[in-house]
Amino acid sequence: MIIAIQWFHEFLGIFWFGGSLYLNFMVVPVILSLPLGQQRNIAVPLGVLSNRVLPLVGSLVILLGVLRGTVWGSVQSFAFLLGTTYGLTFLLAFLVACAVLIWGHFVTGRAATRLNTFPLAEMAKPQSTGALAFNAQVQRVKLFILIELFGFFIIFTCMILMRFGL
Repeated sequence: MIIAIQWFHEFLGIFWFGGSLYLNFMVVPVILSLPLGQQRNIAVPLGVLSNRVLPLVGSLVILLGVLRGTVWGSVQSFAFLLGTTYGLTFLLAFLVACAVLIWGHFVTGRAATRLNTFPLAEMAKPQSTGALAFNAQVQRVKLFILIELFGFFIIFTCMILMRFGL
């Protein structure tokens, strides 16, 4: 059972983190290179699917990680959780993973969805209020993504540390 839990935890973790990396470094730049009308034809359904799948995958990663670390792992008490390096690393990974999940869905996801609400006619005028607001929103989304990726970096680092008992 522990092998299956570990396997699914790692597989879904790769899907969650890898999906985020692929979206942000491959898909989004390609979408942004297209004309605005075409961007929306791709971004809207992609956003709907991403906002449905990634929170589920992230939640399963966290659940399986908690089960792996507690029921089938070393963290059997609050004394161990709060009194050992491994326990503190486990707690940090859990808290940051929850924060990344919430941040990705409610902050980054909503900010990215808002990009599709700007009127296309207004954005066709480069110095219009709508175009400037759109560009500002794009910059916000980029910042939110960087914060999310930093969270993944912390989680990934915690996983490596826990592998070595830290």
